[in-house]
Amino acid sequence: MSITLTPLHPTIGVEIGGCDLSQPLSDQAFQTLLDAYYRYSMVLIRGQQLTAEAQTALLRCFGTPKISQRREFHVPGVPEIGRVGNTKHPDGSPSAFLDRYGNLWHSDTASDNHLDGVTMLYCVKTPKVGGDTLFASSVNAYATLPDPLRRRIEGRQVTHSFNKHNDYLLAKNPGSAKPLSAEDRAKWPDRTHDLVQTHPATGRRLYFVSPTLMKNISGYSEGKSAELAAALVAHTTRPEFVLRHVWQVGDLVFWDNRASLHSASPADYAGGERLIHRGYAYVQPLAWPVDHELSAGGE
Repeated sequence: MSITLTPLHPTIGVEIGGCDLSQPLSDQAFQTLLDAYYRYSMVLIRGQQLTAEAQTALLRCFGTPKISQRREFHVPGVPEIGRVGNTKHPDGSPSAFLDRYGNLWHSDTASDNHLDGVTMLYCVKTPKVGGDTLFASSVNAYATLPDPLRRRIEGRQVTHSFNKHNDYLLAKNPGSAKPLSAEDRAKWPDRTHDLVQTHPATGRRLYFVSPTLMKNISGYSEGKSAELAAALVAHTTRPEFVLRHVWQVGDLVFWDNRASLHSASPADYAGGERLIHRGYAYVQPLAWPVDHELSAGGE
C-alpha cells in the first residue's frame, strides 16, 4: 500500500495513510514522515497498534528521546514513554499523569535549551466525550500578524521557566504527581530565546512564546510581557486558525514544537478512561533537505 497525505486544515496538520508504524520504516518512508512533519507541523496517523518500544524506536528516528521528570508515570521498562490520562492502579493511586492545566496554549520545548523537539502521542484509551487536542501554526501566525504588533516583538527575547510552569501545574492538579526534588529543579534553569525566529530547517519565520512557562519579554515589565504574550497567542489561535483533533484509539499524532502551539481541551472524562502514551525527542532540524519553497501554512 502506498503512503497517502491528506491535509487536515489550511494552515496546519496532515493525515498520513498507508503506514504501519509497528514495523521498521524504510529510509524512504521515514523521509516522507519527516517531510510531512516540517511541511505541515502536525501529523496524524490513524489505526496503529504500537507497543511503547515501537513508539520509542520511531522517536529515535527523529532524534534523541527525552526522559520525563515524572518517573512514576513511565511505562514500565520504557522510560522514554510516559502515561497521560486518568487511569489508576488497583489501589486507586494514579497510573497516569492527569493534567487539568494543559488546556492552555503552549509549546513543549519552551523551557529547553534545544527548541527543536517532536512530541509524539499515541492513544491507548479515550473517553466517549472530551480530551480533544487543539493545534495552531506559529508560522501562519507570524505571516498574518498585523504590522503594529509585529513591530513590538522584533528584536525582543523571551524567558521561559519550567519550574514556574511545573509549580503552577501541581497547584492546579493537587496530588496528581510528586513534587520535583531540588536536584531535578536544578536541571531546569530559566531559558532565554529570540521571540521572532527563523525555523532552521524550513527557513520560515515565526514567533515563539509559550505563556504557561513565560517569565518575561525583554524591554517590558512582567505585566506588559503577559499582555503582549496574550495578544500574540490570541492571534495565533483565532478560531479559523485552529485544528481540533478528536482522538480515536490507535491514533498517533506528532508535531513540531518550534512551529506550533497546542492545547488540551477542558474535560472531566466522565465518559470513560483516557490513556495516552507520550514521548518526546530532540530533533536535529538540518536533517531535512530544504530544496523547495514552503508557504506560511504548509503547502
